[in-house]
Amino acid sequence: MNMIESSDSAPVYNTITVGAGSILLVDDTHVLRERLSMAMQQRGFRVETAGNYDEAIEVFRAKPTELAVLDLRMPGKSGLELLRAILLIQPRTRVIMLSGFGSIPASIDAVRAGAVNFLSKPADADDILSAFVRGESPAVPEGAIAFPAPSLARNEWEHIHRVLSDCGGNISEAARRLGIHRRSLQRKLRKRAPESPAVPDPDTETDEPQNQ
Repeated sequence: MNMIESSDSAPVYNTITVGAGSILLVDDTHVLRERLSMAMQQRGFRVETAGNYDEAIEVFRAKPTELAVLDLRMPGKSGLELLRAILLIQPRTRVIMLSGFGSIPASIDAVRAGAVNFLSKPADADDILSAFVRGESPAVPEGAIAFPAPSLARNEWEHIHRVLSDCGGNISEAARRLGIHRRSLQRKLRKRAPESPAVPDPDTETDEPQNQ
C-alpha cells in the first residue's frame, strides 16, 4: 500500500496543502539552507535562497515569493529587519521566522512585525510548512499575563552561545569577539542555562503570608 495513502502516515505538506508555489529561504548556514532547499523542491516549490539581508533583498526584488523563511540572527541586518523590508516590497508574502535561540519575546516581536509564525531550530521542511498551514496565533491574547523579561544572566547566556555559534564553535575566536579570556569563556560555557523568570499563576497567588 502506498505510504502516503495510509491513515497512520504523517501529513505530507506540499504546494497544494500550503496553498503557495514559491518560497524564499534565508539562513547564513549554507548546509541548512541547501538541505531545506532540496526538501522544498521535492515538495514542488520554486525555491530562492540567500545567506544574508542584502542577498535576500536582491533575490526577492528580482523573483518575489509567496512564502519566506528567515533566520532571526544573521551577520549584518537581522531577520526582523528583513521581515519588515520583505513585507514592504510584497505585503502578501507569508513569513516564518526561525531562531536557534528561541524565546518568547523574540517570537512576539516577529509576529507583531508581520510573521505568521515563529519556530525554534532545528526545524525541518514539514515543521516549517505545517507552521504556514497553522497560520498566525495572537502573540499576546487579550487579558493574558505578560511574559516577564529575560534575566540579565539569561541574556548573557544566550548572547555567549550565539557568538559561539557564529564562530563555528571556535572558543578562542568567540572569546576574542566577546572581549574575555578564553578560560573565562570556558567556565561560562560549563554552566547551565539560567532559568527564565517564572510567569505568576493567578490561581495560586495569595496575599496571605506563608507559614514559617
